[in-house]
Amino acid sequence: MERFNLDNYSTVPEKSIAKRVIYSDQNTLAFVLNISPGESLPDHTHFDSTVLLQVVNGTARLIVDEQSYNVQEEDLIKIDGPETMAVHNTGGENLVLYVTISPLPADEKYAQNADF
Repeated sequence: MERFNLDNYSTVPEKSIAKRVIYSDQNTLAFVLNISPGESLPDHTHFDSTVLLQVVNGTARLIVDEQSYNVQEEDLIKIDGPETMAVHNTGGENLVLYVTISPLPADEKYAQNADF
């Protein structure tokens, strides 16, 4: 067993977005995505992987295949790999998302911390 605390991965982004990886193996990638107020994660897909997003803190507009959804704390969203998604922080505080992707994408860059 391993135990993780999301507070250890929640941070104020130095730029617009800070991704902090919690766990990664061949089957699963888990990370926290921290998005500054007014900032966005641009349109993208996750190919053959399923994505689960849980809103830990804040509010956002989630765009999935050109349909807009307002999401807030405690919402849990499943996105299939081929669906195009974007996230816009609509609140006045950092948006914190707990994200899992399964299976792990082939490109190793997905399993690394990132600031962008």
